[in-house]
Amino acid sequence: MKKYVLMVSAVLTALVLASCASAPKTESKVSVQEDLSGKTVSVTDWSNRTFDEVSKPEWLKKLIQGNSKVFAEQFSVSNDSIIKYSVGTAKSRDASLAASRVNYNAMRAEELKTKVVSEADATLNDEGFTEATSNAATLAKVDLSGHELVTQFWQEVKTTDKEAGTSKTEYICYSVYKISKENWLNTLKSYMTQIIPAIPDSKAQIKMANTIQSLYDDTTKEQEKSEAETKAAIQAQVELARIDANKEVAKVQASQPVVVQQSAPQNEGFDWMNALELAANVIF
Repeated sequence: MKKYVLMVSAVLTALVLASCASAPKTESKVSVQEDLSGKTVSVTDWSNRTFDEVSKPEWLKKLIQGNSKVFAEQFSVSNDSIIKYSVGTAKSRDASLAASRVNYNAMRAEELKTKVVSEADATLNDEGFTEATSNAATLAKVDLSGHELVTQFWQEVKTTDKEAGTSKTEYICYSVYKISKENWLNTLKSYMTQIIPAIPDSKAQIKMANTIQSLYDDTTKEQEKSEAETKAAIQAQVELARIDANKEVAKVQASQPVVVQQSAPQNEGFDWMNALELAANVIF
């Protein structure tokens, strides 16, 4: 098996190499916004506020909109680096910092699974093979070797529901990482070598191996979206992720006794989907 994995990894590397050959500060006060549900979202404190940092830095807005150039310039990150971010929420600042780092793994796993399953569906044209790919992707581990944390930015957020007469204060943290192209390729190779052997057809395995360049391109290209487009894209991403998560929960419940289900831990503090939704409401 080890020999097979090494062979798949070598093939993926060869495929990619062959293909390769052929912000200004605008605000400094408390930010208050009202969303479509009538709830008021206020940023009441944030990172480096005492050093005149704004509550919503331009680099953070641009990064979430799909443009990492402003961030790279401000934090002196090489143009050759790939930039990825994660978000996390919690009741305390320190807990949100930890949650954001934990969620980096979960968000990369969701990103890769979505891309790989989409590639399998389009390339293999076989429901059984796509299902096998999806199942393997769910179990696959993401190798984060070489993913280097550059900075973390936190915000204290107060959400007030005037109609319900309630308010909630929580912290949201954004963690931003840089990855060399080589290390990101290694992440993809490691991920694919766990998935390809699960496809029960040798020709289909070769077809999936040939998608490595497309996977690399899709996960590294950038296209800045408008604020409205970004919020819509985040909402769609979160909804799809929740549907997928619910399917996985249903599978577990169908295969485990009720006692095991009831004792399963609830990782509410590390729910990146809720955190990403909150981020969209806070930033935009």
